[in-house]
Amino acid sequence: MPEVVAEFAALRACFQCFTNNLGQEAIFLWGVSDQIEWMRTQLQLLQGFLKDADSERKRRDARMETWISEIIRVSYHMEDVMDKINYVLQRRHQRRGFTGSISRYSHKPCELITLHKIGSKIEKISEKIRGITESRATFGINNLGESSAVDENSQSLRQFFSRLDGDIPMVNLEDDKDKLVSQLLHPTETGRCVISVVGMGGLGKTILATKIYKDTRIREHFDAFVWISVSQASPDIKFSDFEGGSERMRHPAQGGHSVVRLLKYLNEKLMEIRKRREGTAGIITPQLLERMGEEDVREQLRVFLTDKMYLVVMDDVWSVDVWRRMRRVLPDGNNGSRILLTTRNSEVARHAEPWFTPHELHPLNYTHSLELFSSKACPPNQGACTDFANELAKSCGGLPLALVALGEHLKGHPCDTWQRAAKNWESSEAGQKCFDILGLSYRDLKYNLKLCFLYIAAFPKDYFTISASKLVRLWIAEGLVPQEQEKTLEETARDWLGELVQRSMIQVVERSVAHGGIKSVRIHDMLRKVGLSDARDNKFLHVCRSDMDLRQVSTGITSYRAAFHEVINNEVAVFSPHLRALLGFNLALKGSAARGRFLKGLYLLRVLDLEGARGLKKLPKQIGKMIHLRYLGLKNTGLKRLPSSIGRLLNLQTLDVRKTDIYWLPKSFWKIRTLRHVYINSYIFASTPIIGDQKNLQTLRITDFEAHMDTICFCSRADVRFIRNWVATPGCTEEARHKMFEKLLGEALGKMDSLVSFTLTMESSGVPGDVLFAHLRQLRSLNLEGRLFFREMQLPHSGRFPPKLTKLVLTNSKLEQDPMPVLKNLPNLKLLALKLDAYVGEKMSCSADGFPLLQHLILTSLTNLEVWRVDVEAMPSLTDLTISLCCRLEILPDELQRRITLQKLKLNHITRT
Repeated sequence: MPEVVAEFAALRACFQCFTNNLGQEAIFLWGVSDQIEWMRTQLQLLQGFLKDADSERKRRDARMETWISEIIRVSYHMEDVMDKINYVLQRRHQRRGFTGSISRYSHKPCELITLHKIGSKIEKISEKIRGITESRATFGINNLGESSAVDENSQSLRQFFSRLDGDIPMVNLEDDKDKLVSQLLHPTETGRCVISVVGMGGLGKTILATKIYKDTRIREHFDAFVWISVSQASPDIKFSDFEGGSERMRHPAQGGHSVVRLLKYLNEKLMEIRKRREGTAGIITPQLLERMGEEDVREQLRVFLTDKMYLVVMDDVWSVDVWRRMRRVLPDGNNGSRILLTTRNSEVARHAEPWFTPHELHPLNYTHSLELFSSKACPPNQGACTDFANELAKSCGGLPLALVALGEHLKGHPCDTWQRAAKNWESSEAGQKCFDILGLSYRDLKYNLKLCFLYIAAFPKDYFTISASKLVRLWIAEGLVPQEQEKTLEETARDWLGELVQRSMIQVVERSVAHGGIKSVRIHDMLRKVGLSDARDNKFLHVCRSDMDLRQVSTGITSYRAAFHEVINNEVAVFSPHLRALLGFNLALKGSAARGRFLKGLYLLRVLDLEGARGLKKLPKQIGKMIHLRYLGLKNTGLKRLPSSIGRLLNLQTLDVRKTDIYWLPKSFWKIRTLRHVYINSYIFASTPIIGDQKNLQTLRITDFEAHMDTICFCSRADVRFIRNWVATPGCTEEARHKMFEKLLGEALGKMDSLVSFTLTMESSGVPGDVLFAHLRQLRSLNLEGRLFFREMQLPHSGRFPPKLTKLVLTNSKLEQDPMPVLKNLPNLKLLALKLDAYVGEKMSCSADGFPLLQHLILTSLTNLEVWRVDVEAMPSLTDLTISLCCRLEILPDELQRRITLQKLKLNHITRT
């Protein structure tokens, strides 16, 4: 279901683009504009029913599935038509001069044919939309109310696992328990504190909180105890009498809850306790309590709890809003009261107590996993079942929930049952319940974010690090990320990536040292399986991992996206021409597949990623017909050339040809106005001068060309005559080539107003420094590798640097003058790295007023550096310092050794410290 809403969101963007251009192109689109406007209206009407349809779909109603499938199909058809219209408009915009002016008010014969085809397709789509609209009543989607299906399912799951909680060993949780108990009993912290436990579903947060709640030290310390299971369903409230009486459990009525309802249940229970202790005087009756508003209920609770030293456990809190509304009820009597909160969302924890770092739980290692599983399974014949036990323990990915459920499921069964479970335990009742528990986090995501998560599930199990930048580019290419005011698409996408981390759906592997942003992530295997299951059920994505998987889809893939792990065949295009994305991971291509035959006919692709494909020799010229293509990833494929038709890909956003032998692009490539991220080598850049402005380009990475020069010199294609002349023409000296490249680079950078990240690697010929600082006012990251050449033989004045620059990496620059007096004045610089003789002088100095925001400084292989002076107030924000292979540096400045802001110091191969 989420893919429908996301697809509609993408369509709305298409319609908005169409509406913006309608005034200019009304004459050209005469005859179809009214039909498109009608489709837009119907689209808005259908969107109003999608949320209710999603609730109904959870009940697996076959009629609802059919209705939604029709919406999916027609939404994709609508997007294809809109893309086709936008493509034709872009082709018209490419015309120049008098001919272009006349063509705006006339049609070529081919355009008339195209318009006729578009009109026919729109008419067919209109008929389908009418049918879908009329069938709403048939499927009962006219006036649906909010369904409690999710709440009922969540409550059922909680009851299923509640019987397991009482007898779960504290495997590897004793240290966590002792640490949290110590924080709760902290004697010097008298104010009310919130201690949060954060982690993905199934890690044992509730188990840990239960053990703490029942701990003798806790029971003896506090006066009163309240346990509130918030969850996504109806809350459970567990009380301990303030006089030490027995605990009671209240299960409110089903059908969802609000914070007001939760407060009233809490208040009602407190009134019962007060009645036993003080009699009936002043007691609020249940009838009066039911009529009270939220603020009145809050006040009653505040008065009652004011003088109590209480412990409140709020288990499974999903939203910040629940906490914000509950915290006003829990008074701070400065008497040591505590709140223990468990959540899957780190954002909830940060809002609850900004000054305390949340306590994070992590999956168990293999040893502890096997211990927990074995303690529950109690295998009847330990020797015979050992191998299966090892395999089953690994399959749970360190999740206590899965280990306990699987152990209970196999308890008392013979080893042949263990053997069957080792092959596919997920299909058992216990396995399904585990995945349902994990799936609660997925279902709590907003629609577009669900699809972003499903995209991560496409990556293979053994991908321990997934590039955040690549994910962002893929999401944007698919239209999953909407345009927000005052934000780039990339900024919004990274915010969403951060939200998935906050919700414990994925884990951060590495963060940027420059700005703290996420560089790479990973996904837990069980959550990946949750994503794959939903992606397959919703026809969002299909994954082929083996020849058997390929045989199962020999008649076509029904999903709209396909990921191939190591294997692929040529029948994909024949039987699946509707594919929107093809992702290849570690493909080994042979025969006709190596010549790209499997791509023929896939003309609706938005994403084509073949990174790491071995044996890829060429791409078919028909790739130019993939007019919807936005992402083309060919990194590390060894490909030697691209077809000239690539210049027709007018919607292309990302081209990545790093670590290939490609040395040429058609001139028309730089006419593509949608380019956002381009990764090429220096010969491609030199052979294809940039034509027109690149207002959308955010990332440009130019690396040295690694192919043998003979490959270029003896190339006879007319298309590469420029390179052949540039390299092999007699009299074309290295200096002349350098000046030519400098001129091309300067002209190109002047057309890239939005460039945020620029990398230039020119080890062989050097980096032309003067042209780098005349433009690029939006640049934040600059990475230069190779000898830097300046007319004045030194770095330019700091005022010529990009004002927003936060990251600067210089490698092998061979600067002879100390760069610090210039670089110290960069107002926003947070990371500076000087590597491999970036500076070849013997002395370096950092004055007192320099580097106000610098946090990370890296000095590597500065082989001539002997003396480094740092004033007391220099680099006041420095937190991380790395000095490596600076063999002549005699001593670390005393000022740095006393720097209180310094958190990490890494020294390697320096004379003495």
